[in-house]
Amino acid sequence: MTERDNREPQKPSLKRRLEAWIEKQIHTRDEFGNSLAGVSEPVLRRGIDTLCKDLPSLERDEVERAAEVAKNGNYYYRLSKGLITNLSPVVELTLDEKESLVAERERLFSQRGMLIIICTSNGADSTAQWQLGGTNAIPFLTAAFPGAPLSLPVNYCLGRRGALGFSALLIIASSIGSAFAVTWQQILGARIVGGVAMGIKAVSAPILASETAVGYWRGSTILAWQLWVACGIMIGFVINFVIAAATNTLDGQPNSGLNEHGGRYHALQWIAAAPVVPSVLLFIAVCFCYESPRFYMRPGTPNYNLDRAFRNLLQVRPTRLQATRDLFLIWTSRTLTSGLTYASLIILVTRLSVYQFKPLFTRRRLRNALWSSCVVALSQQLCGINVFAFYSNGMFSDYGVKTSMGYSLGFGGVNFFFGILAMRSIDIIGRRSWLLSTLPMMSMFLMAATISYALAPQVDSGDQPKPKANTGGSIAGIIFIYLFAAAYSPGLGPIPFTLASESFPLKNREAGASVAISINLFFAGLLTILLPRINAVFEMAGTLGFFAGLNIVAFVLIFVFVEETKQLTLEELDTVFNNPKSRFAHYQLTKRLPFLSKRYLLWKKDAERPLAYDEWAVEDGQRG
Repeated sequence: MTERDNREPQKPSLKRRLEAWIEKQIHTRDEFGNSLAGVSEPVLRRGIDTLCKDLPSLERDEVERAAEVAKNGNYYYRLSKGLITNLSPVVELTLDEKESLVAERERLFSQRGMLIIICTSNGADSTAQWQLGGTNAIPFLTAAFPGAPLSLPVNYCLGRRGALGFSALLIIASSIGSAFAVTWQQILGARIVGGVAMGIKAVSAPILASETAVGYWRGSTILAWQLWVACGIMIGFVINFVIAAATNTLDGQPNSGLNEHGGRYHALQWIAAAPVVPSVLLFIAVCFCYESPRFYMRPGTPNYNLDRAFRNLLQVRPTRLQATRDLFLIWTSRTLTSGLTYASLIILVTRLSVYQFKPLFTRRRLRNALWSSCVVALSQQLCGINVFAFYSNGMFSDYGVKTSMGYSLGFGGVNFFFGILAMRSIDIIGRRSWLLSTLPMMSMFLMAATISYALAPQVDSGDQPKPKANTGGSIAGIIFIYLFAAAYSPGLGPIPFTLASESFPLKNREAGASVAISINLFFAGLLTILLPRINAVFEMAGTLGFFAGLNIVAFVLIFVFVEETKQLTLEELDTVFNNPKSRFAHYQLTKRLPFLSKRYLLWKKDAERPLAYDEWAVEDGQRG
């Protein structure tokens, strides 16, 4: 035997191991959640017959091919990729269809027609972030109520893209009103209008993105929307910096009065009016955007129109087969009722909106989805991100206007660019995994910033001492705050709105999303009111330590109560949320937690890994 034969086989390179891990994560739920998997052939045939009757423009052969591919999606994906040599499948796929079936699972944004939808939903954010750059809580509170609940009747009447256009008009009015306001009452009224617009937009934009995307990459599509929240904050800081320079206010002190510097009042006017420009661009983009196909497939509403839904699906799917497949999957997941008209529309819409809310608290599937999305929405505020996003200028107020705005701009840049890390990985690693891996780091970085500021030399700044500028402790504190933002951006940044928009079935989607987003915005407003008092009691170092502890609270809540939703279609998520929440919590505390403790705290590499929750829940349900 030669020396080469005696050598141990070489381990795969890090690149190959990473590629194999990504491939495994992409296919981890291939056999889970298919809503047609247990449907018998006679039931499937009856569904095909009914759909062909309701939509005569569809050929029966097309629907039969689509239904077969929908029911056996994993088989036809593997066949298209060449992993199966079966030469006699039920459906013969064309080369384009094979390439598209592979691309929709393996390539991000493989769908045609999605660019304008992503641009439209993204444009809804930078405008709102410019408008909400101050410390006033009114926009957050009015976004939580009545803004988010108003999204239901607005969506019923105008659709998702119509709601975005309506919110753009409100933001334009709010911005112009703020720019010309001369009393605090006028400013308050303008901010209320802007807050209502933000609430409508915050519900409508992620729903449009989630309903149009394919299930495999839905998280990344919604992330493209939320990523521009961070970009909006960064652009807002840039605009503020440019306007301050143009009006010669950079060399002033942030705490000086409006009239103590010649251009300060004019700078505020320009900053308040700035959102008009992107809002106009958003309104133009809405005119070219496709409406969500699912909007036209909601049973029991005046908007029910299968033909328009199919035409829109053809615009955002690469092949007619995929459009027909998705139409069949969406259609079969609900009981069809039609015959409604637009007569007495206001009364009808009000009744439908109320009916959306009631089942959220009575049906287990909806209650579980509401619980999960609200926990994550609350966690975003518990982590303390808005302390830095909206109060960073105040935290560095003793460093001068230019330095203060520079630090704020750096924070916005870190928040945006590190958010890009979640693109694609949010659908490979998963929402839950991103949250559980980043929250401990966020707590650690905030605690490090707490220690840095506590040890830094202090200066008396009036109400309370603050770390002295340009000292080692204050610079280290800023670095740790930037690291906190870097850990936040791919996790708690995009995921709350992702879960809110994807967790609920079509019939209750706006209601569920509006409740979760209202929770998020309400606590953002509450934090805006309470933070000055918290900061006065704990001082800067204590405030950071307080939020470091709340990050651990958020970690525990998410670990125990929040399910994974990656790689499933909106209709397949019924399988996830139909399980009792107590079963999920029991699994995490009695199966997952002991394994993690043995593996990572006691360093027992041979600790037995429990079954994945999807498999364990099925077995536990059968035993129960």
